[in-house]
Amino acid sequence: MTMGAAEIIEDAEALWLRLRPGSGERYANAQLDDYGGSRFVWKPPVRLQVEARFSHPIEALVGTAGFGFWNAGAAPGAIMGLPSAVWFFFASPPSRIALDPSDPGRGWLAMVWRSPKGWRVPIPAAAARALQRLLEHPWLGRMAIAVGQQWMAVSQRSIPLDLTQWHRYSIQWHQKKVTFEVDGKEIHRTPFAPAGPLGFVAWIDNQFLVVDPSTGLSGGLLPVPAAQALALRQVEIEAGG
Repeated sequence: MTMGAAEIIEDAEALWLRLRPGSGERYANAQLDDYGGSRFVWKPPVRLQVEARFSHPIEALVGTAGFGFWNAGAAPGAIMGLPSAVWFFFASPPSRIALDPSDPGRGWLAMVWRSPKGWRVPIPAAAARALQRLLEHPWLGRMAIAVGQQWMAVSQRSIPLDLTQWHRYSIQWHQKKVTFEVDGKEIHRTPFAPAGPLGFVAWIDNQFLVVDPSTGLSGGLLPVPAAQALALRQVEIEAGG
């Protein structure tokens, strides 16, 4: 799936999810997924292995990107609900996705979000936009985050890595834990896990998101000064892994 100034290209090296240069006035996204809106099929135990690299070093990338599993927890015009995710996740400034004030909440992260199962409702696009604007009021956003912290378990860890080089990433998603590996070395482990079902996704887009207990919720679009891409040359999902 592509939206806006985005494309998916295959060459002899890899499959490239690519953003073209843009002003940031429109949303741009290049994405692979297997859930077709809301038909999520993956439950633990599952093992995901991906060989991937980015076209640019971390300081030159903008927007968000990554790969793993999620429940499309906020999809305006379709479904809204509390997010659950098990993925490798990139976010550039001004994003700050951190329920822990000591966490920078941006860069290249191993991330697990577990939310209660079942809270997902259809919502019209106009109502979703109105709700987003409402929650961007600082004190309402802080209140929403405080409520979310009572319902959700979150763990994420920054990964210092040269993203322009090929690396082999692995997620082992079990019923009561998740482990992340890079090039065969464990880099993060959580003592909890989403129950599922979740869907596979890999993407690169030009949005930013702030989820900060001190400032609240906000988001928007970023200009893309030069073409950038996420390259994939192997994706393996093994149920029962």
